[in-house]
Amino acid sequence: MRSPATPLIVLALLLSGCSALPHEDDEARGAAVVPLETGLTAYFDQGRLWRITRTAYVRLVNDGDHAITVLRAVVSSDRFDTVVWTGEEEFQNEVDLDFEVPPGRCGEGSDADVVLTYRVDDGPVVVSRTIATDRYGAIGLFLDRDCAQEVLGGAADLTLGDGEVIGEGLDSVYVLPVTFTPTGARDDVVFRGFEDTPLFRQADGSAAERTDTRVPLVGEPVTVELRIEPARCDEHALAEDKVGTLFGVRVEAPELADLPGGAFFYLPIGAERRAAMHGFFGPHCGF
Repeated sequence: MRSPATPLIVLALLLSGCSALPHEDDEARGAAVVPLETGLTAYFDQGRLWRITRTAYVRLVNDGDHAITVLRAVVSSDRFDTVVWTGEEEFQNEVDLDFEVPPGRCGEGSDADVVLTYRVDDGPVVVSRTIATDRYGAIGLFLDRDCAQEVLGGAADLTLGDGEVIGEGLDSVYVLPVTFTPTGARDDVVFRGFEDTPLFRQADGSAAERTDTRVPLVGEPVTVELRIEPARCDEHALAEDKVGTLFGVRVEAPELADLPGGAFFYLPIGAERRAAMHGFFGPHCGF
């Protein structure tokens, strides 16, 4: 993973004083700019349970002997607009600074530049700059999904219709029409189908990725169907579900060819359709 700032840039910012620090408030403006406290490390991550949201966090891990109180964190990257976290969190071991990630852009790297305003024990407020490392790659995947969605959005408008259940019991399927209306802005983007999830699989007639669906996003609007049925009738799987309605939308385009794991984003079904899918599961399985 590429760090968004080189050591020379970091050093220049530290030597140049507070004027180099973005989004300063009055407290930070009067604080000393110092190297990051020894033993303090920053990571950038999104937990699996939050994948349905845009919430991510900078995790600060303190391996030193002193308590840290963080007051402000400015998180920036070439791949999304700057985010500012404010609060007052004292910690000895670790703390998560949660925030909503703005829409991501295509690009390389997933680590973030972080400017921290904090104090050590009861000492003065200081400011340091560091890199929050995407150690598990979750943020990279997050931003790559945004990239895929941005690329598709440049080629076509995506519209979801009203879902409905067709059939009864084990013969039933949940059907959701999805319409792509080409914008005419480009002719090299292709919809490659919907992915299965841990909770649902694509039923017959679905525009599934595994059936080699290929819809060039040019010309007249085209409507395809997401047709799903439970992957297995397991009450515990339904009760514990967190990511079972995150249907990947596969996208093919020249700039997406080298994305790790392929290019896709999650179909934006919203809370109402998500609840309807969960509600379909039990009657289909007979419980």
